[in-house]
Amino acid sequence: MARINPQLFTLESFPEQQSWIGKLFGPLNQLTGDIVRAFRNQLTIEDNLYQEIKEIKYINQTANFPLRFTPKFGASPKGLMSIYIYNETDAVYSTSAPHVVWSYNGNQIVISDISGLVTDKKYTIRLLVIYG
Repeated sequence: MARINPQLFTLESFPEQQSWIGKLFGPLNQLTGDIVRAFRNQLTIEDNLYQEIKEIKYINQTANFPLRFTPKFGASPKGLMSIYIYNETDAVYSTSAPHVVWSYNGNQIVISDISGLVTDKKYTIRLLVIYG
């Protein structure tokens, strides 16, 4: 793959336009630097994508459902999936991918059930919320 090698724009490179072009170079050089950093695997979900990761800690009991949280964006989510599940009680990671039953209601994500987890155990679960 080709390596991106940006060059800074300088006044010395444009001697005939020095009176006005200097104001353009600061923002232009910043943008070029941001693009290069993004292409060097520095994109993050939190800062760059229309998605979010939400972490919830709860005890898996019927009485604790529904779980509710307000999403980061003011839009209806298109999908939600578990990406990390840790059983705090037994200090083990889940090897199965539970199904999360959810809905979007009143500007909140409402989780009515998470299948495949042991009852009465404390869990930390991370959810990837995808918007469209």
